[in-house]
Amino acid sequence: MNETDFNTLLELYLEGKCTPEQKEWMEQWFDRLSEEGSGEELPADKELVMQRLKERIDRQIKRQNFFKLPVLLRVAASVIVILSLGTWAYLHYHNTGTVAVQYVTRSTARGQQLKIPLPDGSIVTLNAGSGIRYPENFRENRTVTLLEGEACFDVTTDPMHPFTVSSAGVQTEVLGTAFNVQAYKALGEVTVTVIRGKVAVETSSQEAPLMVLPDEQAIIHTANGSPQKRKVDAAATTGWLTGKLIFRNETLQHVAILLENIYDVKIVFKDEATKGIRFTANFSSTDSLEKILFAIAKANKLNWSARNKVVQF
Repeated sequence: MNETDFNTLLELYLEGKCTPEQKEWMEQWFDRLSEEGSGEELPADKELVMQRLKERIDRQIKRQNFFKLPVLLRVAASVIVILSLGTWAYLHYHNTGTVAVQYVTRSTARGQQLKIPLPDGSIVTLNAGSGIRYPENFRENRTVTLLEGEACFDVTTDPMHPFTVSSAGVQTEVLGTAFNVQAYKALGEVTVTVIRGKVAVETSSQEAPLMVLPDEQAIIHTANGSPQKRKVDAAATTGWLTGKLIFRNETLQHVAILLENIYDVKIVFKDEATKGIRFTANFSSTDSLEKILFAIAKANKLNWSARNKVVQF
């Protein structure tokens, strides 16, 4: 039974409009709940269900003695008390015995880069237009979420606590290594490039993790989760760390997205086919955008124009 069906049945019961079979099912359900006292069998919107029951019980109590309430409502009242006490105990324990996990979110604007030391000594460098989220104190959970963009991770080795980067449904797990993750949403794919060590890349649709070694790159298409692996020059892929822009047989769409974040512009293509043109070249981050655009146009016999931070090919 889904949540909608359950809520409908609950309303019918409270209004006395259930069939005998529905009434019996509800009473059996409350019997189980009162015995377990966990609330685990409640539907997804637990608070709504318990609130409805509480309101019904409050109205009945105003009209008659608690012990004259229908059996189900007496059970429901007991369950509410049990669950309330359980919630209080949980919160009390966690407030006094365990500190709630606090998260840190860091991001870079277009045209910026940022180096961030993580709580375990690992270092993450964010490329332009990127953001991450991670626990303030790692303890046993070394998990970082790449919310958008590109980041290079230099991970401190800890065999007992694997380091995981999550982005767009793709999990990259390591013990200690250096790797680059690129996950700009507009690209529709996540790429993981290993500089040193070894990483395991996995999605929910994979039967087994994809193992990636130095100078290898895993590409996962976010639309269907399909993975592939190829040999690359990791130094070229991570050239942005040392102020280099190195494109190796990249589509102009890919190149455009990177340039947009580095130079804070918008690049559009009049012809969709132009996006698929492949481009190979080396530049420096100190090169002007005009120089790079001229090179792209010259190599592919294209025209370009720029106005109010919008570039058009």
